[in-house]
Amino acid sequence: MLSGGLSPSRLGFKGQEPWGGGWSAVFTLESGFNAANGKAPNGRITVSDSPSAPFDGKLFARESTVGLKNAIWGEVRLGLQANPMATALSQFDVNSGFMDPLAFNGGSAGGGFTSESRWENSIKYTLEPNQRLKASVMYRVPDTGTVRQAYAGAVYLDLSPVRLAWIGGRDNDAQLPPMGSFAGFLTVQFANTKTLGGLASWDVTPALTLKGGWERILALAPSPGHFTIDESMNGLSGGAALGNNNFDDTLPRQENMVWIGAGYLLKPSLTLNGGFYERTTRINGPTGSHFDASMAKYEVGEIIDSLSKRTDVYFNATFWQLAGPAWSNAYPKHLSIGVGMRHSF
Repeated sequence: MLSGGLSPSRLGFKGQEPWGGGWSAVFTLESGFNAANGKAPNGRITVSDSPSAPFDGKLFARESTVGLKNAIWGEVRLGLQANPMATALSQFDVNSGFMDPLAFNGGSAGGGFTSESRWENSIKYTLEPNQRLKASVMYRVPDTGTVRQAYAGAVYLDLSPVRLAWIGGRDNDAQLPPMGSFAGFLTVQFANTKTLGGLASWDVTPALTLKGGWERILALAPSPGHFTIDESMNGLSGGAALGNNNFDDTLPRQENMVWIGAGYLLKPSLTLNGGFYERTTRINGPTGSHFDASMAKYEVGEIIDSLSKRTDVYFNATFWQLAGPAWSNAYPKHLSIGVGMRHSF
């Protein structure tokens, strides 16, 4: 049993206090939870000598921000919050939840695990000068020097019925999505990542929407001496994990992700979504030469039936195919099927 199969389970508080003259003070406190067992979700895995604590156990691990907002000058927020790249990707992907390779592994939302899509100790500024243009930039204050320093941005252009976005950023000491970790252990790797991407959506008809995009992530060596080699850590979902700082055969590493999907409103209460995702990975060989590109292909589909304005039932399925040296320890083919219910209140 999984929690948040369609969208992560969360509980939060938000508020806005007008000051006059168009200014307001704003805040958001949002916590994730596992509806199947009541626990707080696991988050970023960190080695014991890292000054950055893991998200697991934090009360408001999804967002904890305070800020100022003005209709003309935009909004600035400080605290723990989603980076602009993650926010943009969520708007240009028809699928969602655990079955979606973009939403689940997080590697396409900032260059690391899903938790890397949210940055603590960060400052984010968002400006929307008109209905067509919007921009957001964000900076994460480093722990020491450039350790855990990060910055990212996103620009949106609304040319209805076509909408475009461009994203980019750098995340130092990000956790990379694991390669072939299906034996009860995760090989956790850290890297300095550079991300660049382009996104698009098209409302073909009031009922049919096409969404897609491309993203490239380049992973380079992390901050020297910051992470130890093969240090035991608490794993995701209570399993074991190993930290690995031996990057000779895994970095630099380049990820290219392309996807396209369609969402169709069959009737006001019934939505059909389907998408295709292709992830190409090229990693550095032991002698400095590159391995042949490894490939991961995902076909994802979901049916969402809205029983009411607040309650949905859904069925989703994902079939993936993996090939190449990067996936040598993984299952070459896998089918996941899920059913569930979501209630909003």
